[in-house]
Amino acid sequence: MSASTPIRPEPLVPANEPYRSILEEIASELELRPLLTNIVKRACELLSADDGAIGLYDSRRNLVQIEAIHRLPDSEMGSEFEPGEGLMGRVLATGNSVVVERYSDLDRISLPEHANNAVLGVPILGREGLIGVFGIGARPPRKFAHLDVDTLAQFARHAAIAIQNSLRYEHELQRRERMSLISGVSRLITAGLEPEELVATAAQVIHERLGYANVVIPLLHSGDPDYLLFRPHAGAYRDVFEEPYALPITSGVTGAAVTSRTPQVVNDVREDPRYVPPPLPINIRTELAVPIVLGEEVFGCINIEGLRRFDDDDVSSIRIIADHLAVAIKNTRLSSEARQAAVMRERQRLARDLHDAVSQALSSISLISQSLVSAWQRDPKEGERRAHRLEELSRLAFAEMRALLRELLPDSTELREQSGSTAGIDDVRRMGLKFALQRFATMLAPQTPTIRIDFSAYQPQAPSLEEGLFLICREALSNAIRHSGAHRVEVLAASVIDESVITISDNGRGFDQRAHALHAHDNADAGIGLNTMRERAAALGATCEISSKPGQGTRVRLRVPLSFMEST
Repeated sequence: MSASTPIRPEPLVPANEPYRSILEEIASELELRPLLTNIVKRACELLSADDGAIGLYDSRRNLVQIEAIHRLPDSEMGSEFEPGEGLMGRVLATGNSVVVERYSDLDRISLPEHANNAVLGVPILGREGLIGVFGIGARPPRKFAHLDVDTLAQFARHAAIAIQNSLRYEHELQRRERMSLISGVSRLITAGLEPEELVATAAQVIHERLGYANVVIPLLHSGDPDYLLFRPHAGAYRDVFEEPYALPITSGVTGAAVTSRTPQVVNDVREDPRYVPPPLPINIRTELAVPIVLGEEVFGCINIEGLRRFDDDDVSSIRIIADHLAVAIKNTRLSSEARQAAVMRERQRLARDLHDAVSQALSSISLISQSLVSAWQRDPKEGERRAHRLEELSRLAFAEMRALLRELLPDSTELREQSGSTAGIDDVRRMGLKFALQRFATMLAPQTPTIRIDFSAYQPQAPSLEEGLFLICREALSNAIRHSGAHRVEVLAASVIDESVITISDNGRGFDQRAHALHAHDNADAGIGLNTMRERAAALGATCEISSKPGQGTRVRLRVPLSFMEST
């Protein structure tokens, strides 16, 4: 037998029982890498060989790449062989099984320490042609014969079916994963994120869900020239772009994607002069840059770098994601512009109202106060008249200011809270609702009225919920202490089967709720406190019931469903 004589298989021999069990075993495995590893291990056992490898055929590049090994150095994984190179390259070039008595007789051997081993290479053929190649080795004095070739060729036919099924399974998993990712990115559109937060989240999702090694999504910024701003997103880019990095769109593969508005695929960056290395070196070989485009607008670029080659599936999937991101960024910017315009219009209106009402009243107050002393010295009656005028103007300015503050209240309760309404929130966080209310009551009424706080049947809730309950209870407790004339105030809290109930009651003068509602309709100031309690309760998913009668005190009852508290 010559050193590299192609050997054609003889007719298949019937499979024995151990052989059938091996076939059943490999047929049950769907994940590609474990399947290939098991196949090459079983092939070595069938032939009583020492080591082996399986390479899969890449038709686009016309080469075989090692995907699984048995008793070979880890360095063999990923090795590539073009036609004629090594054992697998020889099988690829001839299309037939190849037996070589000495491994060193082949061109470009990757393991010189195995130079004296006998080797056997067999193609793995599927319905559409070559799928991969077996490479099996044995130490001297073992040699491979026709029977070995026949056995491995028969095994290769069964292995081909299992490998094709696994490849289809893997492709379907990837397709589902891509669809899931696209769906996830689509949901980001309605998440209300700002563009920088949006692309950072999308990059992390692409990295984690699709397994791309390094992902960054730089946004386009205007400048001289325009530039892409890179930030730490996913993979090695987190360290590389720890400090924001600006790259003009006239440079790099990403710049080419943005200026041409078409995806750029580079499967060997060493051969592409456009490639611009990142600020810190990372181990990469390939780059995919897909522009984020909507109509005539370009917002940025999805940039992915790694070691594996990109194919049409990669481009189409990332392109769909880029389209979704373009819509999301556009919507976010339009929403931001609309908010800014609304804020500007409101500021302008408030400025006019302040000028026409409060500012003019204050100006008149200033002028009258400057002349008050001299007018009083000349004529006390004139001085008294001017003093009354100052009082009227002060009331006017105060009323106008309160009116403006009431207009701000529905849009933001923060204005009220910044003026002192957040006092006690830290106590809630540190000590809980009961102790925060006790401290507030002590500060507000150190002696009278008598205040009883009972939380013995209450189950503590999430801090965020108790902070909201505290603001409502504080308003009710403040009203009872300052305005009711009560001698006794009680705060009782209890958790029952499906809700928690907090009741604040007093034995004060009470009020006519119907009359109060009519008064509040005519005078908004009169209803702010009670309305605020109801609004805060609604925001917590709770209800606020207020009951009172003249001479019979007032009761405020909060009911919070347990289902809401569990969700918080």
